[in-house]
Amino acid sequence: MTTELESKNQEEIADRRRSQRRRDRSHSRRRKIYAGLALGVMAIYSVLTLIPFYALAVRSTVPTKESTTLHFWIPKADEVNFDSQVGNLSMFYNLDPADLKEAFGIPSTEYLGARTSLRDISEEYGIPEEEIRSFFSNFYIYNGWRTILSDGRFFGALGRTLLVTIVSLIGLTILSVFTGYGLAGLRRRDQRLVYSTYLLQMVIPAMLIILPQFLLIKWFTDLIPGFASPGLTRVIVQLGSIVAINIKGTAFSVLIFTAFINGIPRELEESAMIDGASRAQYVWRILMPLLKAPIVALIVVQLPLIYNQFLEPFVYLDRESSTLLPYIQTTVGQFSTNFQVIYAAILASIIPLLVIYIAFRKAFVKGALAGAVKG
Repeated sequence: MTTELESKNQEEIADRRRSQRRRDRSHSRRRKIYAGLALGVMAIYSVLTLIPFYALAVRSTVPTKESTTLHFWIPKADEVNFDSQVGNLSMFYNLDPADLKEAFGIPSTEYLGARTSLRDISEEYGIPEEEIRSFFSNFYIYNGWRTILSDGRFFGALGRTLLVTIVSLIGLTILSVFTGYGLAGLRRRDQRLVYSTYLLQMVIPAMLIILPQFLLIKWFTDLIPGFASPGLTRVIVQLGSIVAINIKGTAFSVLIFTAFINGIPRELEESAMIDGASRAQYVWRILMPLLKAPIVALIVVQLPLIYNQFLEPFVYLDRESSTLLPYIQTTVGQFSTNFQVIYAAILASIIPLLVIYIAFRKAFVKGALAGAVKG
């Protein structure tokens, strides 16, 4: 009897083990299926995210005459047409006749008419056709990149854009922290009034205040000696005006810092005061390290907005001291437009922003997750 009972128990144990193994295998298969689906979704999402950048890169190599044709890869370079005229090359491909003279050894005093063709140049100045073909090798494909990389204005605009962006983000962050610290709690009527005024900006269109803002800044800049004359003072004041516009409080920055600082226990500030710390020491040494999450959130949102500004720089900056987007707009001609230059300039302007996000992605993630886990 005992032997039969032990045998029955062993069979039940074996059945349970087999059943458990089947459940484990089924669970493992489901996990693999879910992992495969998740991987597929992420792969599709990554491809969809990269497609615009890929299309922009390809588009920057498509000649203007083929701008209406859809290309999925860099097009094949065309042979130079010796019937092309200097005027058309200058207008449609941003080719400076002075560069053409220098490349072919033509004296700078010689005049090249707008209707002068490359064939005429070859015959009149004895320039071999192979030399002309060599100069125009891949000219139609990489004309956009050659134009912007040989234009010193592009690098100047890029430097001014980075300078304005960095200074604006630093100033906006510092002022937002102090504003949020001053409004935290909303215990007084004046605090609630100021807070409501900041939030009112969310419903006021930027175009509605562009004129009074322009008149105010013009009145202020006219008071600065030397501003009316071209020079370093004018450039600094104009860039400072853009920074001042960027660092003024926004509804988003005030909202997140006020809400975050309001969630910090007041006992922390009181303990610091009891230990002899001033308000400035409390803000810089205690409060600032706790504000990684809102600071990162503010930078992630405001960085592309400030970097890609067009309206304010276009209105307040001279053409010679513009930032990237107004510079790109200047490449649009009245009678013709080299779309290749525009797309190449747009792609080149995006690259620094991508480098910043890739280089500081760990800092962004770390700051965004700060305080997410207690303890």
